Order: sequence, then structure tokens, then C-alpha cells
Amino acid sequence: MDDRTTPVREQHKFNIDRLQKYLSVKSLLSKNDIITISQYSFGQSNPTFLIQAPTRSYVLRKKPPGKLLPGAHKVDREYHVQKALFLAGFPVPQPLLHCTDTDIIGTEFYIMEHVKGRIFRDACLPGLSVAEKTALYVAAVEVLAKLHSLSVASLKLEGYGKGSGYSRRQVSTWTKQYRAAAHRDIPEMNNLSDWLLKNLPDNDDEVTLVHGDFRIDNLIFHAKEARVIAVIDWELSTTGQPMADLAYLLMPHYWPKDLKIISTMGSFNGVEGLKEILLA
Repeated sequence: MDDRTTPVREQHKFNIDRLQKYLSVKSLLSKNDIITISQYSFGQSNPTFLIQAPTRSYVLRKKPPGKLLPGAHKVDREYHVQKALFLAGFPVPQPLLHCTDTDIIGTEFYIMEHVKGRIFRDACLPGLSVAEKTALYVAAVEVLAKLHSLSVASLKLEGYGKGSGYSRRQVSTWTKQYRAAAHRDIPEMNNLSDWLLKNLPDNDDEVTLVHGDFRIDNLIFHAKEARVIAVIDWELSTTGQPMADLAYLLMPHYWPKDLKIISTMGSFNGVEGLKEILLA
């Protein structure tokens, strides 16, 4: 994984000795292993940490501390969907252990393998040739197609999400959230909501496993090859309309050139090669 880590932030510190003893009991560490722990700069919703021992390394994702909203930060869902995908041969970090005992580090957590490879934090892939960008984005689309080709039943994930009617539920939820938070009436937002409800996909009853946050920086590529070796961050995964993942991947292409919602997702407009790649 991308090893840009920092010292563990104060609000996320936990008892390292207790974790080390627990992992040695679970045979992930030897009794005499001395471990160091650092925190990834990404994974803000569910804090993510790199555990390094002399001969092995792991990644830990945990619930954040404090009072949480009901249904939020469900690391158990992440663990179970990754386990199902790993067993099906889909490229995800191997999930190794899920712990609900909050006495260990203060919150529920899970451990997965540490996958070493390339993560591109800028979706425009600066510094790469058009040919390299093409190969990487083709690999991204291929792994997305592989995800959507897996049946929910074969993964034994029935009941993982609400299934059919995904797009309608999404638009309805966004509309309710907007209206609940709005401080004044914005006609354009009302028009947008109405337009979306009138232009839902004809096949909104199609159901596959949906990643929910499928973008280039949630993919780990092989160190030298244009090949995805792991898809990460399954927190928003569910079952629903597969085109939602593709639309999310393509979304930056349609943004104005000066719009940058988050640091890793700016507009693709004017970036050589990306228009041809993504709309081919």
C-alpha cells in the first residue's frame, strides 16, 4: 500500500503492547516481535494504521473513538465483504482477523495483509505518458467489470444491501438530506432533484456488488505492470446498480476545469489522453 504515514494522531492512540500480545496469541506475530505503528494519512473515516514487525507487516482499520452515528463506521462489513471477495479470487488485501473486543485497542477493528504497490493520489496521473495512463485506466475499468460480473449469491452476500431500486433510493436520500440542511430555497437544486428522479436508469433493478467509492486512488497497482493487485476501502460498498461505480469513476471528466472537490479528484478537462481513455 501507499506507505505515506505519520505518527499516530493523539486522538487515535491505543495500547500497542496489548495489541502486540493479542496478535501473538492469534499467531500473526511471534511473542518476541517488537512492532511499530504509524497512521496512514488517508482512511479518515475509519482510521487506518500500518503495523510493522521485523519480518512482516499488516494494515489495521478500526472504528474511530467516541459516540458514533447508528450504522456508521461498520468495519465488520468491510471485513466480511473483503473476505468474500478474496475467497472468490478478486484482488483485495487478504483479511486476516476481525476483533470485536474493545478492551484490546478501545474500538472494534480488523487486520488485513499489507499490499505493496503503487497508489496514484492524483487521478490525472501527472508525470506519466499517455500510453501509461491509458494502460492504468484500462486496468481500472477491467477490474471494475470483474467486480460487477460476480453474482451476489456466489459471494454469499445476500442481504448485504437493499438491492434493486438503488438509484431511486440514492436520489431520494440526497433530496431529503439536502432539504433537511438547506438554509434557503435554491430552485436549481429542486430542478436537479426532479430531473434525476425523471431520468433514473431503465434497469434500476439490476443488482451487483457496488464498491461505492471506486476511484483511482482506491486501487493498488503492480509496481511495474499496469495491473490492479488490490482494491481497497470498501466502507461504502453495498448491492445495487453497477453503473453507479462507473459513473463515479468518470465523474471528474464532466467537471469544470477549475473545480477540485477534493485533493485527489480534480477535473480531467484539458489533461492529455484522459478524455480519449475514459470515453473510448
